[in-house]
Amino acid sequence: MARGDRLAVPRWLSATGVPYTHHGIDLGDGTVVHAQPHDPARLFAGGCVVRTSLGDFAAGAPVRHVTEPAAAFPAEEVARRAEAAVGRDGYCPVGDNCEHFASWCATGAPHSRQTAILRDRAGAVAARLATILSARLATVAGERLVVRTALGTTARLGLRTLVPAALVAEGAALAVEWTAHQRGAAREHCRMLGETAGLATSAGVCAAAALGAGPVAVVTAALAGAAVWAGGSVAVGVAGRSPRRTTRAPVDRATGAATVGQ
Repeated sequence: MARGDRLAVPRWLSATGVPYTHHGIDLGDGTVVHAQPHDPARLFAGGCVVRTSLGDFAAGAPVRHVTEPAAAFPAEEVARRAEAAVGRDGYCPVGDNCEHFASWCATGAPHSRQTAILRDRAGAVAARLATILSARLATVAGERLVVRTALGTTARLGLRTLVPAALVAEGAALAVEWTAHQRGAAREHCRMLGETAGLATSAGVCAAAALGAGPVAVVTAALAGAAVWAGGSVAVGVAGRSPRRTTRAPVDRATGAATVGQ
């Protein structure tokens, strides 16, 4: 590791045991600048940017070098920006966390892939359910939807199957994508793994719902579950291409300058 590098170490939410990644900026002298809450048990109670030893930052965990998104500044400028922010108050796990801070130092834009994964998956759940319900209303055919698969077979699946399948599959996709990210995999690879897990889970849940109807029905239902997931992914992709409002950085009340937060 060298001065100006972005560092990351694994941590766990004490109340749940859920893993997450803590980010900071290496100053090259055995110290790291990072944003942290005042009280780890009260994440929404504020925090600040601190400078600590590399040992305290790592807390016994392995440290890895972060390169995504690509840095927009030379390493020395990244380190200078981090040093200048030491002592800054303000911390929010959703919009102004350690990853927002580290990415701002390196790129000039606060970004958190961890927050983005949670936000995008929550949006995907809403989009998939909306797609299923819209299709249900459009059919006007009783309780079940007729899903035609890529192989030409059809299956009639009710909302009692499709809605749980969508929720369980999205949960599986989130778990796999989140875990891959914590292990340092690239963004697109994490996304691909999550989508694959969601597709397989959706197919599996629908197949399980048809177990009592024989092997042909099971295969057809599995294909239909995969088709529903794929169709939802198309809807999510279309929604994701819609223009998003840019979020301004908060303004320091004392100086009137924009802070490093999102």
